[in-house]
Amino acid sequence: MTTPQILPLFPLHTVLFPGSYLPLRIFETRYIDMVRASLRESRPFGVVLIMQGGEVLSGEADFDATEFYPVGTTAEIVDTDLAADGMLHIDTQGLRRFRVNRSWIERDGLIQAEVTLLPVAQLTESAEAVDRLRSFLRRIMNADDSAPEPMQREDSRWDDPVWVVYRLVERLPIKFTDRQRVLGAERLDLTVRHLSAMIAAFE
Repeated sequence: MTTPQILPLFPLHTVLFPGSYLPLRIFETRYIDMVRASLRESRPFGVVLIMQGGEVLSGEADFDATEFYPVGTTAEIVDTDLAADGMLHIDTQGLRRFRVNRSWIERDGLIQAEVTLLPVAQLTESAEAVDRLRSFLRRIMNADDSAPEPMQREDSRWDDPVWVVYRLVERLPIKFTDRQRVLGAERLDLTVRHLSAMIAAFE
């Protein structure tokens, strides 16, 4: 069993999947300090989907009102840039799924959590079903000229069916709550069937 570890959390109104790139603009002091520590110690932080509350917290009442889903993804910083306006821009990549065991708020407002890393999701759907998803993903990725630069250089793992499923889920018009369900799933066979039905509707 994986040993629990302490991880700073970044609650956002988005779902980060393993293998995905996520650009972020950092301006709050607590997150600037978090980024500095992450770079200095070569440690990831955790991204979780907000269930209730906002991304920018201004007081204790905001902290108390913020809730997030218990399954998130560790994020590694792969690039940084300080904009002319003084705002810090970072590019991150999702690495591993985790489950929050408990969380607390530090004096500076940063949320820390004890988390357990989760195993890679599994799927046993037929090769034919996965091939159909893979083909559709290639089509929409090749047609997406507006994708940010990190998305254009993401590490493609076309032979990994889990990677294919996650890339499709984040590109199709799927609600964040449904994406969160996929992120938390230990098996992705049902997701493959749902995606196949969506693709059939598009075609």
